[in-house]
Amino acid sequence: MARCAFCDADFETGPGDVLLVCPYCGTAQTIEGAKFIDHYMIRVHFPQHEAQTILLDWCSKQLGAPSDLAAKARFVGYKQVWYPFWISRVDADTKYSGLGKDANFYDEWPQRRGAYKRIDFFWKPESGRFTRRHEIKIPSVKDIDEDIKQFPIPTRAKEYFSHAHAEEFGGIVLHSQVSEEQAREIARKQAFDFQTQLILTEVDKIESRNDEIDVGETFLIHVPVWELEYRYGSGKYKASVSASTGYVIESKYPRSIAFRAAGIGFGLILFLVGAGLVSMATGVLGFPIFPVGGLLSGGILSLLGLVLLYKGVSRKEAKEKI
Repeated sequence: MARCAFCDADFETGPGDVLLVCPYCGTAQTIEGAKFIDHYMIRVHFPQHEAQTILLDWCSKQLGAPSDLAAKARFVGYKQVWYPFWISRVDADTKYSGLGKDANFYDEWPQRRGAYKRIDFFWKPESGRFTRRHEIKIPSVKDIDEDIKQFPIPTRAKEYFSHAHAEEFGGIVLHSQVSEEQAREIARKQAFDFQTQLILTEVDKIESRNDEIDVGETFLIHVPVWELEYRYGSGKYKASVSASTGYVIESKYPRSIAFRAAGIGFGLILFLVGAGLVSMATGVLGFPIFPVGGLLSGGILSLLGLVLLYKGVSRKEAKEKI
């Protein structure tokens, strides 16, 4: 339990929470009671019923989805969760020197232009500079779905956080388990890694570098996500839909009997053809036929057949992302 330093209300917290949002007055504050000002949100533009409609419409268009999914699906659970993220804008200026691979080409084949008999590779000294501004997103809760973690946040649409707006939709506002100081340090390290990736597009080996990394504006933003659950037939399926943009972040959905049957049929045909080619290539019939090509193509066809068979036989629902 914690007590709000501004409205004196008691509210629940979890282990690891370091930046709290009072569910009564909406004030963001540290566990010591200091007010945090740079607290924003992305407004809800899609209420529950619209999010459900969008989800079923999207799922119905996916490969193998039953044609009656939208008509027969029934929602059995929903909640709106406000996930906290730190956003840091980092200016990075990196000067580097390193070695890049180059080559000398000798003795071009007269029968084929651009083909050479001998190629000598060597290391070539290179140097340069990268100046970039990175907007780095840091999830503020540990147990967060990977799809929600990676989903882009439209930060240009941010506005100051309003707990009344979250309450309007019955939203659950999560506390942050990452402090501002920790977020800034993580942002610095990620910016360094991004600069490293840029350097490695130009050189193969980094010999020296000089980085000037300035962590600038850093703010906390809460993003609303609809966590939905629906039933189709005997199965239950979960999904996450952005309440601010209406995009399906991730969803599981059933596959039709016709799709499963097609998977089993085509998979069996490919597997048998592949097995036949492998048998011919290995000389099972008495002498090998196309030993190299048959073995390779037969192996590929057999593998594809097994994959389709698994997709057809498996009762595990498919998962699609955007």
